[in-house]
Amino acid sequence: MQESSRQPIQKNAYKLVFWQIIVVIMLAVILFFIQGFQNGISALVGGLAYAVPNLIFVWRVFRYASARSAKKFLVAFFAGELFKLLFSAFLFILAVKFLPVKMETMLMGFATAIIAFWIISFYFLSRDQ
Repeated sequence: MQESSRQPIQKNAYKLVFWQIIVVIMLAVILFFIQGFQNGISALVGGLAYAVPNLIFVWRVFRYASARSAKKFLVAFFAGELFKLLFSAFLFILAVKFLPVKMETMLMGFATAIIAFWIISFYFLSRDQ
């Protein structure tokens, strides 16, 4: 595939992360109004601890999304997934250690980011089929 044929794949991957972040922000706003500032921020921090590494993953991996570089794509995908998981854990631990967050709502934000990623992925896949 050429550069132009790669762009729809990259665009969809970025769109997926964009909607993931929107869902996390919506959760944070809802918790902010229902349970207060600290819970809203905790959910936002937890969600971003997963969404930011996911954004880096998309940026790094999907530059190889072409037929001619399938092997590079697979290597980048698995290395990127490992990096994403480790970086997410690192950000989560840093937030718990250094920020005044509530663990329950931070975990809720983190889990929401993960679940939102999969639901949005299935939505985009089913829509394109």
